[in-house]
Amino acid sequence: MFLIWGLSLLHTPCASTTTGYQPPGSVKKWWPWWLLLPGCLASWTRYVEEYDSMRVARCDARCGENHPDECMESCLSANYTKPGYCPSSRSMSAFEAACLVACEGDSKCPDLAKCCPHECGITCMHPTGLDERTDLPPVPETIQIRQQTTNLVMLNWQAPPHPSNISVRYLVEERHLLGPRYLESRLSSWSVRHVSTKPHASLRGGLKTGHWYQFRVAAINENGSRGYSRPSRPFKTKEPRNPKEPQSLTLSGARVAAGKLRVNLRWRPPPSDVPIMFYKVFWSRLIHGPNNDSILVYHRTVPKDKMCYELKNLELSCQYFLQVQAVALYGGRRLASRKASKVFNSTDYTKFAEGGRRSRRCERHQGGLHVRRMICQCGEITARLVWPPSVDAKRYNVSWRQESCSTSRGTRNPDFHRKTSSRITEAPHYDIRQLKYDCTYVVNVRNVPHQGKIEEHGTSIEFLATGCHQSRTGEKKQKQPQDKLTQCKSKPSRIRRHYI
Repeated sequence: MFLIWGLSLLHTPCASTTTGYQPPGSVKKWWPWWLLLPGCLASWTRYVEEYDSMRVARCDARCGENHPDECMESCLSANYTKPGYCPSSRSMSAFEAACLVACEGDSKCPDLAKCCPHECGITCMHPTGLDERTDLPPVPETIQIRQQTTNLVMLNWQAPPHPSNISVRYLVEERHLLGPRYLESRLSSWSVRHVSTKPHASLRGGLKTGHWYQFRVAAINENGSRGYSRPSRPFKTKEPRNPKEPQSLTLSGARVAAGKLRVNLRWRPPPSDVPIMFYKVFWSRLIHGPNNDSILVYHRTVPKDKMCYELKNLELSCQYFLQVQAVALYGGRRLASRKASKVFNSTDYTKFAEGGRRSRRCERHQGGLHVRRMICQCGEITARLVWPPSVDAKRYNVSWRQESCSTSRGTRNPDFHRKTSSRITEAPHYDIRQLKYDCTYVVNVRNVPHQGKIEEHGTSIEFLATGCHQSRTGEKKQKQPQDKLTQCKSKPSRIRRHYI
């Protein structure tokens, strides 16, 4: 994928720069303009998703800087015969000699490769005889890297003189690696970074902090290319800084269950030079003792893809100090952010309650298991659980139990929530019916392999049943006669649905 910098800031046609080899004196005259140009990517980046980058660059050089779209489309759709010869069958690798038809012409092969038939099939192979061609530009040499400022890196390479005056495009590719040490085996694959008509390029921004980079360059004209230069020496950007502290700490979904308070703590990911690996959530409260006071601190680790954590078993009428910290890994070193903080007085928890709105729970997704929807029908709630199918499982064991309910529901049997129900299903989804409003349920899904023995461990989530409001349902039942209640069970048109 091509990255383009500054195309919207300055539109200067590539024709303003002379193509081909230039003596050193002429580079100085033109160089200040080059610092502002993004290269000639703008004229053909729309084609790169469908065609090979070298093929697009060749057609761009053939059609010229101010080419019409018809020229590019005609060139790209033509069955172009690449320079060079197919190698002999004796020099083919085992992969190249595979008995398959991998291409129909040179245009279907990437980069320099040609579509070559052999005894067992047709495959793409690297050509021979490119050094004998006089109509191809020389391979660039000696790539030099200079870091001018933090966000500006200059690349220079030697372009040996070529007798032809044919327009040339320089295709700059890069590969990179995150970490304090350079390991060639862990480098990413090559990708196009820049296109130029001159033997130098400026990469303004886009280089990630804490990364190693390598560059290579290919010279291409309308006849083709001899290939890429040798990779440059590894270049390392500056050391990464610690992440910023998590942003926008908010509280929501406060509710009382079994005499304890629950509330969702949410945040937004902070800016970071390297990827965030996980978050640490801290909550503490002051405990007054007969002799002295102490602070009780709890902490949990939250995966990087979650920006929410439900604080459970909080005491009412207490003041809590909440903190969230982002942690990144750079090699074997941890880069921890400052802790974002928030004070929460549990006495005023009603300010953070959801009320009659739907409640977004932090635990609704876990290992692919999630609540897809909840439907309220005649005062009863049905929740559909969905999970990724397993190739090793013939069936699935779904078990659930009622964990707790809001105190607003009044009295109930204290041992009822310990009752566990289970069902076996062949589909990777299941509808749990007759759930109670404002009650918390725990669901566990375990695979049942073909041998028939249920796996010991599975994937679990916890969710809050919402959608049917008890008070409103009661009011409607008082106003509706008995025949209306019977119609509610028989007519789908009277189903009231609340999706979360």
